[in-house]
Parts: sequence; C-alpha cells; structure tokens
Amino acid sequence: MSSKISSLQQRRAGPPTTAALNISEPPIPNPKDAGEGGITLTKCEATVSGTTIAQKLRGVKKKSTLLHPTQVDIPAGSITAILGTAESGKSTLLKFMAGCVDNNLECDGVVNLPGRSSYLPEETYLHRFYTPRTYIKHYDRLLSSDGTSSSSGFSNKMNDEDIERLLDSLRIDHDRRDTIVGDAFHRGLSLGERRRLELGLLVLSVPDTLFCENPVEGLDSATSLHIMEFLKGYCSNSSRKVIITLNRPSLFVWNLIDNVILLSRGHVVYEGSRGEMEAFFAHHKMPTPARFSPLEHYLAVVNNFRRPAVSVDWEVAFRKWQQERKKDTSENGALSSDIEACFQTSIPNVVIPNMEPVYTNTTNNGTKRCLTSCNCCSHKFPELLRRYLLQMLMNPGILQIRLVMYTILSLFLGALFFNLEKDYEDRQSIDSHAALLFYSSSFYIFMVCATLPFLSIDLQIRNKEVLNGFYHPITHHFAVALCTIPACLILSLVISVIQVNMVGLQNGTHLFLILTLALWCADALAILVSLCAPHFVIGIVVCAGICGFFMALEGFMLVPSKFPAWLRWTYPVPFHTYVFRSLMFNEFNGDLLGSKVLLSYEIEDTSIGHDVLVLFCYGLIIHFISTAKILFSTTRGIGKQMKNS
Repeated sequence: MSSKISSLQQRRAGPPTTAALNISEPPIPNPKDAGEGGITLTKCEATVSGTTIAQKLRGVKKKSTLLHPTQVDIPAGSITAILGTAESGKSTLLKFMAGCVDNNLECDGVVNLPGRSSYLPEETYLHRFYTPRTYIKHYDRLLSSDGTSSSSGFSNKMNDEDIERLLDSLRIDHDRRDTIVGDAFHRGLSLGERRRLELGLLVLSVPDTLFCENPVEGLDSATSLHIMEFLKGYCSNSSRKVIITLNRPSLFVWNLIDNVILLSRGHVVYEGSRGEMEAFFAHHKMPTPARFSPLEHYLAVVNNFRRPAVSVDWEVAFRKWQQERKKDTSENGALSSDIEACFQTSIPNVVIPNMEPVYTNTTNNGTKRCLTSCNCCSHKFPELLRRYLLQMLMNPGILQIRLVMYTILSLFLGALFFNLEKDYEDRQSIDSHAALLFYSSSFYIFMVCATLPFLSIDLQIRNKEVLNGFYHPITHHFAVALCTIPACLILSLVISVIQVNMVGLQNGTHLFLILTLALWCADALAILVSLCAPHFVIGIVVCAGICGFFMALEGFMLVPSKFPAWLRWTYPVPFHTYVFRSLMFNEFNGDLLGSKVLLSYEIEDTSIGHDVLVLFCYGLIIHFISTAKILFSTTRGIGKQMKNS
C-alpha cells in the first residue's frame, strides 16, 4: 500500500533524507499525528459478494480496498474540493470525513474537525408544498425548538429581514420566493433553485464543517457559480470549512476552490493549495496546455488515459515534490488572472443569526451533531406534526389521489350494488353482500401501496435531517404515525357514507369505525415496508405481496376449517381477518337467517368490540416494530462508528 505524508508532517519531520525520497511503500499514517483539521485514514475496505454464481450461492465474501492509507489537512476558512474520476473514492472519502460511511464499508482512522458538521447529499429531496420563505421559517422553528431557551436546542429565531438576507445571498429572485418547491404534479422551483434552497436550509444550523456531495452536479454554469459563491461567502473570513466533491467543475467553479485533494484509484496523488497544482505537474514535465481545462488535464495525467505508455506513480512523485517544495505557478496564476479579469466573482456576505446549538452527541471522528435528546423531543414533535398535517392536505399522493380513487370506487360499487336486496334465503344475495364486504376489507387496504413512492421520498428527507442532527428519527416516526389518523378518518367517512346510502349496508357507525382501523393498520404496514425496502418499487411489490397473502387467509375464499392442518394457525395472523369478519357480523347479525350465514363462514362468535380492539392493537404492534427497526438502525450506525473509531 502507498500513502501520502501531509505538508504539516513534513514541516515537523525536517528535511528529507535520500532514503526517504526513494521509498515506494511509505509507512501507514499514525492517527495520533493528525492535528486540528487533519484526517488520517488507515483502512477503508468494502465487503462484496463473490463474482461467480457459485461464489454467490455459497455466500463467499471478499474484501476490496476502496481507499489506501493517507493523511490530509483541511485548512480553515476555505473550500476543499475532493476531485477524481468515477470509482476513484471521492464520495467514500467525503463520507468517511463526515462519519456516515455505508454499512458495507469498514474504515479505520481519525477525523479531527472540531465543532458541528452538516452533510448535503447529492440528490435533492424537499417537501413539495413549501415555498422558500415558508421552508426557511419551518426549519427555523424546527432548529429553534421552543424558541425560549438554549437548553432546548437553538436559542434564536430568524425574523423576516434575516430570511430575506439569506435568500438574497442564495440568489433566489424575489418573484420566486413564494413559489412552491413543486414536484411531478405541480411545477415549482427549478432544479438550481431547489439546490440553492436546500443548501440554505442546511446552513441554518451554522455548521463549522459543511460537507457537500457534488453540489453543482447537473446544473448550468451560472447556477453552479452562484452555489460556489455562496459556499465561498459562508466559509470566508471565519474558521468554517467547506468540503465538497466535484466531477467536472467549470473554470468559474475551479477558480473558487482553495484546496484540492486529487484521487486516482483510491490513492491521494495531490493534496494542497489549488494554486500550486500547476507547479507540481509542470515540475514533472506535464504542464497544462494552452486553452485547456486544468482539471481535465490533471485527471488525464494521473489516470494515464491521454498517454497510456507513460507509467508514473503519482502518489510517490507528489511526496517527493512536496519534500523538495519547488514552486512554479506561472501557468496556473495566468489562468486565474485571466478568469478574474474577464468575470469578477461576487462573493455574498452570508450571515446566519447566532443560533448556538447544544451538542448532545459526538461522533467517532470528533465532530459534533446536535442529535436531540429526549428532553428536546417534546419541542421538535409539534413542528413535525404541523409539517405532516400540512403534507396530508397538500401532497396529492398522501390523501388527494387516494380520496379521488376511493370515491370513484365507492360510487362504482354503489351503482353496481345499488339497493342490494337483503334476502338471506337467497344464496346469490348472501354471496353478493359477502363479496362487497370482502372487497371493502381487501382492496381499499391494498390501495395503500400508492403511498409508498411518497413515503420513500419523505424517508430520504428524514435521513438527511436526522444525519444533520435536526431531530431523533423516533420523533419523526411518531409524528408521521399520528398524522395518518386524520387521512384514515376522511377516507373511511367517504366510503361509509356512499355504501350505506347507495347499497344499504347496516350500521354505518360500526362500518366507519372498522374501516378507519383497517386503513390505519394498512398505513402502518406501508410505513414499515418503506423503512425496510431499499427502493419504493421493491416496497410496492412487498406490500402488494403481503396484502395478497392476507386476503387469501382472511376466511372469504376458504373457511378456517377447510385450511390445511399445517396452515390453520395462519387464520388469525392477517388484520384483514378481523376486518372481514367484523364487517360480516355487522351486516348479518340480528336475525336467525343472518346467524346461519355467519355460521356458514364460521364467524358466528365474532365480537365487534373485541375485533376493533385487536385492530387497534395490531396497528400499535406494527408501529412498535417500525420503532424497533429505527432504533436498531440508529444503534447499529452508532456502533459501527464506535467500532471504526
């Protein structure tokens, strides 16, 4: 393995010896040598499955080194860019610094970045119904907790003037500040505006170190420049640090970078000032050609895809050059001067009100995240509850689409079974009633699969906010679970009113209560599936499969006594069972002929009160399992960080 010795270590170690210059396999960096702003990585390996089918069937696991041992320094008051080609390890190094490596990675090392840190993922996830002004106010309330004392989180709240000043620094036009974020249903902010807004929301917590994964990816040159100018204004004239990954920055973006970490195949081949990069490559007879992008040239050189016949160990070359400290930045300086002469940058003065967080958790790398303690949950919960009540009303996928579909289906069933004759001596009439109640206990529940894409997006937003210490994930889950109740009440009311009045079903109050609890259990199931499924498409398949199994076992297609002996234990497992038999009992109980119908389905001993209680407890149990899943994931993440430390 090869590793790089930082400039700070070189100054401490004194002049290099001849033997040191000829070393091709340097020693593994010592984590104790890392000072403030220093990062030491001693191991970064991924566990991957075998490549052949036989290896995969045997469960063969292999270790793959993603990043080789290294040490880098992150200067304060600057933008540090991690650069490299695809698969070079940019995102892995950034996540290691931020303390949020993937579960299949095993990393050892020390990150000495004191203070609070925040992480901006590459994908932009925002709630569609907020505008830039209302979103900032929401985050301000969320971060300020109750806004009365610093013991509950952040002490200050932003006034309207502070919000407008922040939006000015984000370059969001005045006529766009009351435009909703938007989604596939409603057009709103552009991708660049959403990205800038997300960045502005993240800096409300005033992080000392801001990690951004490809913040300008997919954006035009002007928007990319605005984002970089905002980042430059945030870290300039302060001790803050901004660390970003970039793929192909424009020359305007390149000119705003202060410090560079250049990666090639998991090795750090350059680390230091951007202004000295040209001197390094010119020293090795590889200067940037005229009218050529410097970064494109550097990437081509260190990866040997412009001159395949040339084989240079650029990591060792950089160590030697760093020891010799020869400087020649004429090429790069001329390029920078040309850019600044033609296009002068405008760095905004980014001012965030002094909201000092109370640090309640310290990560393995020394950075602090304001993970809310139990004392803060009571103040975070009302704001999250407010958010998800608003989402229930404003997000089409949560309530509106379901309401339209349920209304159309109920009206169609009402027309199909209009004034259904209640003749318990006619088998066709009995079967028609039973089929309608089976449909009500099955398909209305099945429709909950439509919410999974929106739950998946919300989960991504939650993961981002939890990672940055805005609240505890359990607080979020309780708010979401509670906000499903009003939606279930509205949907059940629509179904009950239509079916009672058009079909003539009995006891609408009991029908409404049973359907409400059925939909509540269904929503709880959808939330649990969204927590477990890696993608919403898989979640839809899993949720549909579970509903399919439950529908087959609820006692309509086959009465319990006809189940195979080894499957009879499954009858009480689905919550569909309690919904169907309660609806049947509500419809047929009350006379002798109806009792015979119940007897034929083996549900004559049903108690609606008992089954309602079971449904309520069923929903609580599903939410309890979701809570356990969240706690397990959170504990495993903390345990992994402690192990890596």
